Amino acid sequence: MATLMLENGADIRYIQQMLGHADLKTTQICTQVSILQLKRIHAATHPARAATEGSRREKLKRRCSRRFFFSR
Repeated sequence: MATLMLENGADIRYIQQMLGHADLKTTQICTQVSILQLKRIHAATHPARAATEGSRREKLKRRCSRRFFFSR
């Protein structure tokens, strides 16, 4: 249950309180975050994402405009 709550966005401190743990380390043992969830969070929050986000949008716009142009 604690792992699912953490993966769905619950703060680990709230989980700690709900489980009645005095030490956060105990809660960390009870919660096993999946690798997929770690990758999602890393991709969503890494500072380099902001730098590459603009270039991705531009590439997508160019790709879409080419498709539209050639599909006429």
